[in-house]
Amino acid sequence: MRGITTIDSQPGSDTITLWVTSAKDTQARHVNAVEVDAAKDLEDAIDAVSSLTRCCGVLVTNGTTLDGLPVAGNPLTESDLTDLVAYTEAHQHAISEAVRDHKRRTRSASIAMPVFPVSPIPTDFAPVDDTPASRAFATASYLAQAWTAWLKTDEERRRRTIRPRTGETPWIMPESLNSPKVAAFPELFAARVHEQALV
Repeated sequence: MRGITTIDSQPGSDTITLWVTSAKDTQARHVNAVEVDAAKDLEDAIDAVSSLTRCCGVLVTNGTTLDGLPVAGNPLTESDLTDLVAYTEAHQHAISEAVRDHKRRTRSASIAMPVFPVSPIPTDFAPVDDTPASRAFATASYLAQAWTAWLKTDEERRRRTIRPRTGETPWIMPESLNSPKVAAFPELFAARVHEQALV
């Protein structure tokens, strides 16, 4: 998956704004943004939506309708992003508990507690102006913050799966948290992401 494309396409407006957010390592960043006027050139607008959603998940701003746009499946909503934050916070708690449990069992004073990023708060959704670009940017920025918080959190987990000197695994993390790779998303969130086809 290339990333997630945030779309703002409100009823009664001919403007469609698309904001593409992608992740590399433990950082989510905006990689492209386009605003098109469907009244001037509907075919161009459809092509832009198809091009910028290809191999991406889709996230819609509040009030957006995708009628007539080439988007398959159910898009993500701002409610899904609130859930992503909640999953991240629960993951942080589970990782911290695993580290505390390891420290208790081994009586190790040298094991450091993880330092997690602060999750965004729901008010971060609020756009500066009530315009397509501002709504799309506010939602895409919230996505980038929430996604980065997840990635950095899961990196803290991954770093504690293999003992550095010996390669022993599992190490601090229990078997249930012992994957050697950083997960792009929590499982429940990933299950909601409908990747658009490569066409």
